[in-house]
Amino acid sequence: MRLNYYEFPETIDAHTRFLNGAISLKAECLVGRTSSKGCPHLPEGAYGCKECPNYHCTDAETVLGGISVTAAKNLMRQFGGHAWTEHCKRDGSVFEVTPITLKGNNSRFKYNRHL
Repeated sequence: MRLNYYEFPETIDAHTRFLNGAISLKAECLVGRTSSKGCPHLPEGAYGCKECPNYHCTDAETVLGGISVTAAKNLMRQFGGHAWTEHCKRDGSVFEVTPITLKGNNSRFKYNRHL
């Protein structure tokens, strides 16, 4: 099994990280609401504050996990940062970590053992 990760550079703000898939850790409503219930700013069919244009993330995780190699490369092109693949055994332990690079094919994994 392979798990791909991407880490944003330190210079990318929390709201931009959130908009690009990072988990929000702390946020505020720009119009001062404390609940999405009855919010006139919430788009039709949307559910919850995170879908409101007035939701502003003030703290977000810096690492995205479980993404595709293509998504990691796209984020690297857009923001910089770095990405890697963790290669796991059947029991879930990691036996190898390889970087994801913008150039070249990142899918040629040659294991010297049967997983």
